[in-house]
Amino acid sequence: MNGLQFTLPFRHKRANSRANSNSDLIGRSYQQDKWVTVSVIDVCLDDPGRVQVQRDVDGKIWTMPGWLMRLILLEELKRAA
Repeated sequence: MNGLQFTLPFRHKRANSRANSNSDLIGRSYQQDKWVTVSVIDVCLDDPGRVQVQRDVDGKIWTMPGWLMRLILLEELKRAA
């Protein structure tokens, strides 16, 4: 084999491209049952595709997919209009 090396035109995968994909959801909230407000408090560190959500009544925190939170917020906007 010849000692020459060649490079292929592949792009490097960027690890940070998805890291802030759901950061625009932080601080947004929706009202559930007209008594309870649920708000997005952070993006999960282990999985940037998920967001941390907190319920204001008891302070319970859980995670959910970011796409699902976007869908819920979109439905809230449609219902308000």
